[in-house]
Amino acid sequence: MKKLAIIDMGSNSIRLVLVRIGRDGNYKIVHDLKESARLAKDFCPEQIIKPQQAGIAVKIMKMFSHLCASQHPDEIIVVATDAVRRALNREEFLERIRTESGFEVRVLTGREEAFFDYLGVVNSMQVENALLMDIGGGSTELVRVRDRQAEGMVSLPFGAINLAELYGLKYEELKSVLFKHWDGIDWLKSMEQPVLVGIGGSFRNIGRIDRRMKNYPLDLPHNYQMAGDDVKQIHNYISSKPEKQRKKLKGLSRERADIIIGATSMVHAFLEYGRIEEVRISGYGLREGIIYDHLNGPDRVPEDVLERSIINNIQNYHLDYKHARTVYRLTWSLYKQLESICSGGEDLSRVIKTAAMLHDCGIVINYYQQNEHILYTMLNLEINGLSHRELVLSACVAAYHDKKTPVHVSRFAPLLQSSDLPIIREAGVLLRLARSLDRSMSGIIQDLQVNIRGKDVVIKTVGDGDAELEKYDALRHFDEFKAIFKRNLFIM
Repeated sequence: MKKLAIIDMGSNSIRLVLVRIGRDGNYKIVHDLKESARLAKDFCPEQIIKPQQAGIAVKIMKMFSHLCASQHPDEIIVVATDAVRRALNREEFLERIRTESGFEVRVLTGREEAFFDYLGVVNSMQVENALLMDIGGGSTELVRVRDRQAEGMVSLPFGAINLAELYGLKYEELKSVLFKHWDGIDWLKSMEQPVLVGIGGSFRNIGRIDRRMKNYPLDLPHNYQMAGDDVKQIHNYISSKPEKQRKKLKGLSRERADIIIGATSMVHAFLEYGRIEEVRISGYGLREGIIYDHLNGPDRVPEDVLERSIINNIQNYHLDYKHARTVYRLTWSLYKQLESICSGGEDLSRVIKTAAMLHDCGIVINYYQQNEHILYTMLNLEINGLSHRELVLSACVAAYHDKKTPVHVSRFAPLLQSSDLPIIREAGVLLRLARSLDRSMSGIIQDLQVNIRGKDVVIKTVGDGDAELEKYDALRHFDEFKAIFKRNLFIM
């Protein structure tokens, strides 16, 4: 096991993440620190990092140096983005950082910054075609993704801080300037109503504000979906309030109250420019892109984000992979062969896969009460590749134990409706059956043959060896199976 420290010197904040990397290439962020430095504050027109901001940055980097000294990471990667990249006093600033903190800083080009954003998103979201937008303090990166490959990348010299300073509430003037910049990007003009994936703190704040306004049941920023009109409404609300009142807005970080107008103005304008109707918020970006680049290299983009995310969790928490795979295979076999008597009308393949592969996650908290811990554990495992609805369904299916198990779908409205209860119960009892059919965790039952005979369901097990324990344990679910499917259960 090794530790990797990544420090990102952005135009607005400086952030350190400490990553634990396992021997199988699994990773987990175990420490995250963020401090505001505002390197892009009052940057124009001199194009220099002001002494006050430089002093704050040095203080932060010295603090991070002390933290690294205590944590002993095997490798430290320090990068800087737009403000440092464009500063005329860059070398003087970097020498001071080097002298006082000991860090050697790699200044990223605009394209490198955009590419790491791309790696962060495609490794954590199952997006095929989209437009990525990372709003920093002093720059904005745009990436066009087609068939999960980056086809166009550009870094533009404006972000939340300098737009707020230059234009404030002058939206029409700002929009005119931005439209001219975007008109100069050929591949941007050819895109028709793409999905916009928003990256960075400003977008995360926009998503958080929307969740608070809607009393959203999950506090998960990653892969949160919004309508374009929702973003426009948030911009209109923010632009109508003075900074003092913005600080009281639920979901908005107080430290962004003065610059958020620059970010929302740009997003509002971009939605108009691209006629965009759907926005997804990414909780992953440049730092995660550096992690994935470090682990896999720049050219290895996963075809199945969910699969890799599940395996990463299994390895991080030392779950039994063979047992998980067996339970998944048996659950899916049961579901497909009983599909004609199941209620699910939507594609449940990813839901069942996630629920079955991670059904043992409650062990992380306590073995003897593991079923009581499954729901909230799964909702907080950082499972990528699922929509929020699929994540909640997966957690409910995995947590379903029997008819005494409370399934409060109202808690997760509007993600779940009362009509989802049969789906949860049916998939849940099939998962329990599959779990019993691998009770010895040996994979002794390799396949299942299911026949529906009127009011009876007959399951024939196929495998080598004595499976009496598995059959006996599975029949404990007879009553629950009958209550849900209105059929008798036989296991041979």
